[in-house]
Amino acid sequence: MKCKLCERVAISDLYKYHSETRQKVEESYRLWVKAHGKIEWMEFLDKVKRNKQTGQWAKGIVIMLEGLRND
Repeated sequence: MKCKLCERVAISDLYKYHSETRQKVEESYRLWVKAHGKIEWMEFLDKVKRNKQTGQWAKGIVIMLEGLRND
């Protein structure tokens, strides 16, 4: 199976490091809510995507997650 984002060999639908990045983004959302209060998932993803310090791997995951929500 190939990764949805980069075509590398993947065990599930994502390459190992994309999968880890997805887990980190999801955990970051839970931490953000705990620290700052309620924020909608899509708003959080938008903030992560627009943050200049967000890396390309995380931006790719965020764009994928936004697409899943909009499907």
